[in-house]
Amino acid sequence: MRCVFAALILLVPGAIASALPVVDQVNEITQSVGGRIIYAGNSPAQSFTANAAGLLSQVDVMISRNAGDIGDLSLEIWPMVAGAPAGSSPAFSTPINPDDVPIGSSSFVSVDTSASMIGVNYGDQYTIAINGTADLSGPYAVWNRGNFDYQAGERFDRSGSWTFDSTNFDYGFRTWVDADVIPSGLVVLPDGDYNGDAWVSGADYLVWQTSHGQSGTQLPADGNRDGQVDQDDYAVWTSAFGLGPDNEVTNGSFDTGDLSDWNAVVGPNTNAFFGSPRIESFDVNGDGQPSDAMRVRVGRLDTDQFGGSVSIQQKLLLAAGDYEFSADVASQSLDTGGNTAPGNYELTLDGVVIDQVFLNGTLIDAMEVIRGSLNVRIDDVEAGYHTLGLTVARGATTFAAIYQFIDNIQMTPVSMALPITTSQAAPEPTSFILLGIAMAAYLPSRSRGNLRR
Repeated sequence: MRCVFAALILLVPGAIASALPVVDQVNEITQSVGGRIIYAGNSPAQSFTANAAGLLSQVDVMISRNAGDIGDLSLEIWPMVAGAPAGSSPAFSTPINPDDVPIGSSSFVSVDTSASMIGVNYGDQYTIAINGTADLSGPYAVWNRGNFDYQAGERFDRSGSWTFDSTNFDYGFRTWVDADVIPSGLVVLPDGDYNGDAWVSGADYLVWQTSHGQSGTQLPADGNRDGQVDQDDYAVWTSAFGLGPDNEVTNGSFDTGDLSDWNAVVGPNTNAFFGSPRIESFDVNGDGQPSDAMRVRVGRLDTDQFGGSVSIQQKLLLAAGDYEFSADVASQSLDTGGNTAPGNYELTLDGVVIDQVFLNGTLIDAMEVIRGSLNVRIDDVEAGYHTLGLTVARGATTFAAIYQFIDNIQMTPVSMALPITTSQAAPEPTSFILLGIAMAAYLPSRSRGNLRR
């Protein structure tokens, strides 16, 4: 089981102070062994390990080109999980101007990545990929590589799905980091949760009570976000009173026989064969007991374009704390021959890959089942709503009868913060109703008594 503190830090615009970026990682090619052609449908990639903290503000790549029209080029930044690029789309992509690429000889071409707002920290791993639209028969760009290994990274190829490049020649690149940045995150809290602990309780009423009548922006008890703390915000609290964090995934074993409580998402350029995803009985974890599981048969529609993924997602309300997430996965071949694309499986939290089983590139024989598991601990999760996702990605077509299964999806609190309490008693909404009834009965009787005097 892996323990993840932060897979991808997103920085809020405006949090960057003026500073001079510094070179962090560099692999400058002094003895070239040639390069890798960048063409449509295939992207060479190089991973790196950051040794600085701050904004990834610039990436330089050692590339060259032929004379003529080489089509479009783009630089992509991908997160890494378990030593391999992760996700069905890059964390950031930006064009490379073909006119900036020298003809004939390679040199560093600088690409501004500050708009990515990707923050790196010591030991974080990312992958640099270059994507192009050139045809092999015409002019193209080349990413230069040399015979001295860059020790803190590996080489990859992406042709529909990620595969390892077994050569020992790393690509020429250089990364720049701006250290004067302050990471910020966005936490979405439940309506009525005015103290930010993921419970809507009497403690939130006290926040509303002490700020009643205030006006302005970013007021914790402004439940309807109209710039005023008033009775309308009290109504927001009463309607949500009693809401608390989730302690488990709902329908994580698909006992309902369907995808209830899950949102299915079919990615771009994806062929979800015969109505996938659907529920089917299968022994996913290998215990000899088949049970309901999510099944897909997924692939690409256009083999010249990236794609081929199906995801299921569920929104969870979590208190601050540490959590374990897990799931069982399996690939089954009902084909008559071997296949090297059993499928990749990804576990995501808020769109960031936190664990994966990397099977594409592994041979699955006819009628074989390959099983695996996703299992990761995430520490210091912030209170609020989070989206748990599981993705099956496969770059090949659906011609071969290769099926993917997911089952036993679990979320287990390891250390969860307790609700915020206060020494001052706060009545529940029903207490206010009873108090109102009592006052309504009491005040008229006093009035009638006064009249009789």
